[in-house]
Amino acid sequence: GETVGSIIRAPAEAIKSLVQTKQSDTALDAARRILVTPEGRQNMIRSWSASVTRDVPFGSIQLAVFEWIKAYILNNPNIDFDSSTLTAEAIIGAFAGGFGSFLTNPADVITTRIITQSTATTNSTGSSDEEEQKPLGVVGMGLKIYKEEGIGAFFTGWQARVGYWAPAISIFLTCYCSVRQAGIKYDLFP
Repeated sequence: GETVGSIIRAPAEAIKSLVQTKQSDTALDAARRILVTPEGRQNMIRSWSASVTRDVPFGSIQLAVFEWIKAYILNNPNIDFDSSTLTAEAIIGAFAGGFGSFLTNPADVITTRIITQSTATTNSTGSSDEEEQKPLGVVGMGLKIYKEEGIGAFFTGWQARVGYWAPAISIFLTCYCSVRQAGIKYDLFP
């Protein structure tokens, strides 16, 4: 699911990032830049591969943590807590989403840097600098970030990412569990 979803999210995220970093004035300009130019399409493919390395683990982590916590609570006789209530699922979902988003923040930083990297620069003499013209992929961008900024750079913006995803995943998993419980109750899943 995350792989297919990222096919749609990659261009949308690229458009958003270009507008937010003022590399494009409007969403329409950003869409043209991404979809019409060969450089834009190539950069979008690079950013898609980076977003897959972020989104697939993120989805896996959040669901695994959510289900593990619920199973742990259910199977522990010393815990008197109903993990199937909407409130409990919301709290557990927020934790799972926050945890998953924190762990995948390095891939998010790489994705954002790939989307916003310049594909054409000039050096101080005004001539084209071949080294900087080659857009970087996932590994190249990761190495560049590490070499230039250190390990801490991979956690830039983690608070905003966790702050966004924790409540979003809380809502998603609460709705998911509600539909699942209704399906079981009304025998919708044979």
